Amino acid sequence: MSREKADFNYRDPESGIALMGVHRSAHIFPKHSHETYYIIGLMDQGETWCYGPEKEETRAGAGSFFIINPGQVHSGVPVSGMPVSYRMISINANRFCAIAEDIEEDSPSPPEFPLTFRGTPAEQAALNLAYRSIGKANQDPAGDMWKDETVISLIGQLLLRADRSRPLRQPPFYDHPGLSRGAEFLSSELDSKLRLTDAASAAGMSSYHFIRAFRKAYGVSPHAYRTQKRIGMAKSLLRQGLTPAETALSMGFYDQSHFTNTFHAYTGLSPGDYLKGTIRP
Repeated sequence: MSREKADFNYRDPESGIALMGVHRSAHIFPKHSHETYYIIGLMDQGETWCYGPEKEETRAGAGSFFIINPGQVHSGVPVSGMPVSYRMISINANRFCAIAEDIEEDSPSPPEFPLTFRGTPAEQAALNLAYRSIGKANQDPAGDMWKDETVISLIGQLLLRADRSRPLRQPPFYDHPGLSRGAEFLSSELDSKLRLTDAASAAGMSSYHFIRAFRKAYGVSPHAYRTQKRIGMAKSLLRQGLTPAETALSMGFYDQSHFTNTFHAYTGLSPGDYLKGTIRP
């Protein structure tokens, strides 16, 4: 029986493109979002719910694509707890949209994709080729042109699936000045402990109503929102060259074990594996 493995590769931050290959993982991701990336995935083995078991229509099996739009709240829950294998390409949203606008000049709005769909042979072939070319270019800069060609071809294939009739809808899903203040408060002083009552006070609400309204507007609880922001900052510190221990201390985690467990829950990687996959050797 082969063991669980996750390979992450983001050795050229200027490209805004990262790879992650997951083999036989039963990891359950909490609900979260990626504000600045499109994530294109292809299931190789097993089945997963991309938004938890309560959303049957987001179930993706072998041969299915899952595309996470920027800001789209999602999770990852293997069906019946069985291991899954998949490959993902993350592309910076600004770069993705620039390529999309070059392909479809009359559709400048950010494209919104269905969360899951069964991939055609051409779509699967395009992702497989892009995945190989990106991996090669990350090891050999001479492959950059091939990488660019295959990424553009993949986006061109997938745009046929996109809804270009309206701008991409991102959280918050409704305007509320109090909630905006609350979200800003939750995004501040990420290395410090904050109380829910203080965030609710910044929003001008009771704690009870703040939790309910925030979840409705942002798709996650205030605590999950702040944790996601903290993990995002931790990634930035690791990319700057800090060790996992230094990052845990800088971010105010109780200890390195707590940091490692939280980081793994949201990324599927240990801080050490993220560091090895990101920083140039």
